[in-house]
Amino acid sequence: MSGQRVMNQFSLAKTSRITVAVLVATTLMGGCGRTADPPGLQEVSPRPIVRDNGNRILFPPESPGLSLIHATPVTQTSVLISVIAPARVVASALADGTDGEKVVLFDSPDVTSLYSQYKQAKSNVEFTTKNLQRLREMFETHAATEKDLNQAEADAANARAAKSEYESKLRTAGFRPDELERMVPGTVWLICDLPEAQLNEVQKGEAVDVYFTTFPDKKFAGKEESLGEVVDPATRTVKIRVSMRNPGGKILPGMFAKVDFGDPVNDVILLPAAALVTVEGKDFVFLQQANGEFQRRQIVATNTADGRVVVRGGLETGDRVVVDGAMLLKGLSFGF
Repeated sequence: MSGQRVMNQFSLAKTSRITVAVLVATTLMGGCGRTADPPGLQEVSPRPIVRDNGNRILFPPESPGLSLIHATPVTQTSVLISVIAPARVVASALADGTDGEKVVLFDSPDVTSLYSQYKQAKSNVEFTTKNLQRLREMFETHAATEKDLNQAEADAANARAAKSEYESKLRTAGFRPDELERMVPGTVWLICDLPEAQLNEVQKGEAVDVYFTTFPDKKFAGKEESLGEVVDPATRTVKIRVSMRNPGGKILPGMFAKVDFGDPVNDVILLPAAALVTVEGKDFVFLQQANGEFQRRQIVATNTADGRVVVRGGLETGDRVVVDGAMLLKGLSFGF
């Protein structure tokens, strides 16, 4: 019995200590005055509102995202647009000292063979055309049969078809056969691959600057002579042919270069590249309409060599364009 009383007294003492600890903790929490918020009263961060299929974005005044966005009014200015295109020397015209005829050297054996086949086809057209004319005259005087005349007509047609095939292949490679024949000895041709979006910066016959990897400290004067007739479906580029004099014959087929088609442009709007967003091949900027309100605007733009953007259409002087935070607005506007 005495042992039972000792155990009961120990249990009561332990229970009392636990009760006191709970009361102290409750008192301290009550003294701090902090209680858990009900689920419906928890603070919600203000979120931007997207309207008109992403064309308008509204930020509440207390939205933290506003601190990441900065807009500035735009003005018109003048700028020298540098359109740099990689190039290579594809042909060089030399005067043959033996018989005075011109020799054209190409950077590609395939083009050399193609040009040779074209010249043979051209000669064959001239031969078959003359032969057809002769047989027609003979047929009228009964000196040739109808079979002979039909064969001559077929030969002439086949010769013209072969010539057209080789000419088409040369033009696709960036060469016009008639211009190759007029190529002046002592000149070289370069072929540039220019993105189709920059074609509006190139004018036929304009003067260009040429820089060669082999001669890093020299600038050569060239002339744009021909725009390509097809767009490469893989690279979306167009071939531009540039001609230039070959001083001392130091410029050789196969050399690499860069061609600058740059021109001064007046009364344009210039933006930093960070202001432009591109979606599905279309260019957009965001305009600040009021505090916390932004509007998406499609524009027509051209990238410059120094990373800036020349706006060709879609903006007016005084528009407040977002120059910092455009990527945040892009994600909200397009749902990215």
